[in-house]
Amino acid sequence: MGNAWITKVVLDTNCFIDATNPTSRAHEALQIILKASNSGKITLFVSLHSLHELEQKPDDAFALAKALPLLPHFPIGTWGEQVGTWSQAAGTWEDAKRNEEIQNDLKKLSKSGADIRDRGAYIDALCVQADVFVTSDNDLVGKGPSSRIAEKYELTIMTPVKLAFELSSRSRQ
Repeated sequence: MGNAWITKVVLDTNCFIDATNPTSRAHEALQIILKASNSGKITLFVSLHSLHELEQKPDDAFALAKALPLLPHFPIGTWGEQVGTWSQAAGTWEDAKRNEEIQNDLKKLSKSGADIRDRGAYIDALCVQADVFVTSDNDLVGKGPSSRIAEKYELTIMTPVKLAFELSSRSRQ
């Protein structure tokens, strides 16, 4: 896969936690990704779904996420599963219906551990036509789930290590 197309990148919740935890296996890769963002090579975004998870424990990971541009929020799930307010919601009722179908489809295509916040962050990224969704969550990025999802949707899912490799390869060209 060529990497010239990678410009708009959405990080999942675990990326912010790993980026601020030097003992994480993905920490070094996320430092490469953050450096690429700081130098303007890519633009990083965060979903309201990820912010909602991170605000449960306001720490360095939450602060890092809050510093990034926030994606428009496309609601999915039941009333009790909502993370935003009506004023934060993007899209139309038709978009909401389509996104609910996508999130139910993602539930089938991914492994059972991919929760609604993961699926919601992916849908927010998909709706804004991000180039890549970055996560360490094997329920989404594992070989089976990521290939099934890629066959159906145009948003690539990568691990932080894979994206860091792509970015490093691009800088050597």
